Amino acid sequence: MRQIPPAACRPRIAVYNILMLIDTHCHLTYVGLAERQDAVVQHAVAAGVKRLITIGTHPVDHLPALRTAEKFPEVFAALGIHPQHAHEVEADFIAPLRDAITANRRVVAVGECGLDYHHESAPADIQKKAFLAQLALADQLHKPVILHVRDAHADALAILRDFRHLRFVVHCFSGTPQEARQWIELGAYIGFTGIITYKNAPDVRAACQLVPADRLLVETDAPYLCPQPVRKNKTNEPAFVTHVARQVAMERGITSEEAAGITTRNAHQLFGLDGFCQS
Repeated sequence: MRQIPPAACRPRIAVYNILMLIDTHCHLTYVGLAERQDAVVQHAVAAGVKRLITIGTHPVDHLPALRTAEKFPEVFAALGIHPQHAHEVEADFIAPLRDAITANRRVVAVGECGLDYHHESAPADIQKKAFLAQLALADQLHKPVILHVRDAHADALAILRDFRHLRFVVHCFSGTPQEARQWIELGAYIGFTGIITYKNAPDVRAACQLVPADRLLVETDAPYLCPQPVRKNKTNEPAFVTHVARQVAMERGITSEEAAGITTRNAHQLFGLDGFCQS
């Protein structure tokens, strides 16, 4: 049994008397979290974050993500090729990705995958090809999809209109209210991160108010995007999703407990977590 360290050794995490939260998107294998995974998971559990989904974004990241999900009963995994890595994979990348996903029942989604025109690290045509291949894989495996979309909403929406039957979340939503409406019309879940707490993100807060209650998710994208109350921290971590949930609650005029209940139910519904024993 893992021992939770004394309070003095833990980061200051506000717990808002919530029963449970799920961080639906974090990167426990990335620098800043990988070297202290035990403590990070313990901090999350102590803050009421009882389940986490760690995302493998590149073939070299897939095995560490799987091992992390196997190590901690609180952790699940999603595997995919991030659009920024689309130009780094072999032409036949789908076969090993399919094998990795089907070999472990704790893999609950395909992704993150999608389009990112902000960084221009991979040509758009290569990103689209990798994206389409992963959507087809998710369709074959009957898995939900975790989307990464940045400065590419129009193209991503056009592609997803041919996959209306898929279940998917637009992770780390940073678009406009109008873009949120378009995704909602396609049946998307919308995931909000610490960005919603930033002063320069009024569109994200407005979008949060538009999302139907049954499509709302919270996440950290840790180790990135520390929410405002702890933004001075160098590294974000899943425990801090409590701050995201509180901001979501404020925007929607509900309590933190209600936000926790809504987003937890939605995460269970999208990722099929009900088949796993609660830790």
